[in-house]
Amino acid sequence: MPTKFNAYRLQTGHYQLITFMFLSTLFLLSGCGSAGSEADTASTGQPAMSDSTGTKKDSSGNGPIRVLLTQAQYEVASIKLGQPTLRTLSTTLKVNGTIDVPAQNMVSVSVPFGGYIRQIDLEPGMRVRKGQPLVVLENPDYIQFQQDYLDIKAKLEYADLEFARQQELSRDNVNALKIFQQVRSNRQSLQAQLAGMAQRLAILRINPANLSPTHLTRVVTIPSPVSGFVTNVPVNNGRFITPADVLVEITNVDHLHVRLSIFEKDISQIRTGQIIRFGMGGDASLAHRGEIFLIGKSIASDRTISVLAHPDGYANDFIPGGYVSAQVDVKTQPLPALPESAVVSYGGKSLIYVLEKKQTNPVTYQFRQIDVKTGVHENGYIAVTLPPNVNPRLTPIVINGTYSLLAKLNNSEEE
Repeated sequence: MPTKFNAYRLQTGHYQLITFMFLSTLFLLSGCGSAGSEADTASTGQPAMSDSTGTKKDSSGNGPIRVLLTQAQYEVASIKLGQPTLRTLSTTLKVNGTIDVPAQNMVSVSVPFGGYIRQIDLEPGMRVRKGQPLVVLENPDYIQFQQDYLDIKAKLEYADLEFARQQELSRDNVNALKIFQQVRSNRQSLQAQLAGMAQRLAILRINPANLSPTHLTRVVTIPSPVSGFVTNVPVNNGRFITPADVLVEITNVDHLHVRLSIFEKDISQIRTGQIIRFGMGGDASLAHRGEIFLIGKSIASDRTISVLAHPDGYANDFIPGGYVSAQVDVKTQPLPALPESAVVSYGGKSLIYVLEKKQTNPVTYQFRQIDVKTGVHENGYIAVTLPPNVNPRLTPIVINGTYSLLAKLNNSEEE
């Protein structure tokens, strides 16, 4: 259960221990003057025997355990009766996983045209911003690309003038029409070449508008395409890199996922929208929170299914690939439940008390102790499984004052 609930259980247990000790003394004093009740017959068919304090057992000592209270003891113990109610309780499923990064958030930076690395100042773990310079490359071919662009640009300017002149001559002269068509074709070819060269320079982050015969560059700067953290730098200064080489790997952590591994037998309990609580590594505090948004449709070799969850925000201890321990809040079907005050743990068992009968003259209450199986705890209620011989609709169950009955029983055994 969550830490908050454990703290509540510890505080409640401390209070119950004090109450138990107080009531034990109170019932010991009041039990000395209580009168015995008439004999009962246990479910084993053997005659019941009553001790001096009113606790009844069968003669074999193995039958049902009963506790008798006078009216005064009943009032002191603040006994309240009730029945189980159906409640939709939630439980937690413990799972493991990792911090996962979507493929679109993992970027490998490279260049389409090789060059020598003249400057690189990156280390794994460094944070970079989108547009921040990463690497400076140098290559004489970069100069050639710029020369080709300026050469084609000059030819196109002449072709534009020739196109305008031939267009005017072709209006009245048939022979001039053929020349005009050749000029127009050559002009269109130069336009296509110039556009292609402009795109090539744009890939190298060179602005064609800034080029002139006196303003050429042999180095280019490669900026970061995304914001994130550097995860790998496989190159160094002075190395010649090709288009196939990776300069740097960057991970964008703005949209991290928690990838959980759910066993096949538990996948039916998983739904989108369920809340998870998780911690990095062996962190038992489960300080982070998230929500499941995707359930995988394939089963791995270890019979697990991947389930993805969005964490609520980013934390500094989120490391891609890092181990995660998590709990998934799983809603169960409606279960019969009692208030936690109705169930007492004693001797390794979970016990409740039911009212068997009430007598008059004098007024006494006879309760029977029953072992039950318990399940999910949530919001002050606990799921219980009653024995087949107990009809919850017809049998009043003690929902408050259970520890008082246990105190009375223990006093009887000590005497």
